[in-house]
Amino acid sequence: MNIEELRKSQSLEGQVAIVTGASRPNGQGRAISKALAVRGAKLVMTDLEGDDPRYNYEGLGVGSGEMLAEAVEEVTALGTDAIGVTADITDKAEIDRVVDAALEAFGGIDILVNNAGSVHGHFIAELTDDIWDASYRVNLKAPVDFAAAVLPHMRERGGGSIVQNTSVAGLVAFAGGGCYSGTKHGAVGMMKVMAEEFGPDNIRVNAVCPGNVWTDISQREAELFSERGFGDSAAQVIQTMKDMASLPGRYATPQDIAEAVAFLCTPGAKFITGITLRVDGGISIVGA
Repeated sequence: MNIEELRKSQSLEGQVAIVTGASRPNGQGRAISKALAVRGAKLVMTDLEGDDPRYNYEGLGVGSGEMLAEAVEEVTALGTDAIGVTADITDKAEIDRVVDAALEAFGGIDILVNNAGSVHGHFIAELTDDIWDASYRVNLKAPVDFAAAVLPHMRERGGGSIVQNTSVAGLVAFAGGGCYSGTKHGAVGMMKVMAEEFGPDNIRVNAVCPGNVWTDISQREAELFSERGFGDSAAQVIQTMKDMASLPGRYATPQDIAEAVAFLCTPGAKFITGITLRVDGGISIVGA
């Protein structure tokens, strides 16, 4: 392989990518969008229009149209084309609207990154129907519905790449994980089914499984863990999270996750499908 072939193996020039959950300022979706953009992809970024109590668990917040507009500006500043589409991806009609916007703006779809997620951490005895419904609709059903919606358009392009941004909670279990861990396990399972079904059309499906990632909601998450008895203080929880990895001393950054997602979308990963790529610093080694 010469240098030009190496560059092409990492390029997404001319490809169109949809990224869900793309608006949060220090979130994984925005970082993923940027990582795809610098490789040449055109972006269709989507998130909720505004606060939705179904998905705003314990005040952790959700994306918004205002945040999404800012995220699109950041991506276009990198020299690529991007649009933002506010949508509730738990509604199939809303998914179709995002797909239609992508086709109208850019003429096709090559990449789907199912990044949007709902964090509901509860013990089994605390689970309610509303909690179950929110987790299932966002973490498990929406990614499958979105994949089905883009499937015919990827077939028209001769192939594509779908990446599920899931969690190590979808590979190992932990007390208090509740339906979050359960739906993430389901998302990993559905990824494998889709990889098997879509493979004959040259459509690759993979999952990235982050561990502890420091985002704009991490401080509040640590406070919630402390309140639920997982540490004497938020500071202690944060230090414990940092020390869990075999590569100790820090959380993952959104950029760490974004680089892994972007790689799986590139031609360099053209013979990779059906895998779970752990980006957790070694947290899940013991439970593997």
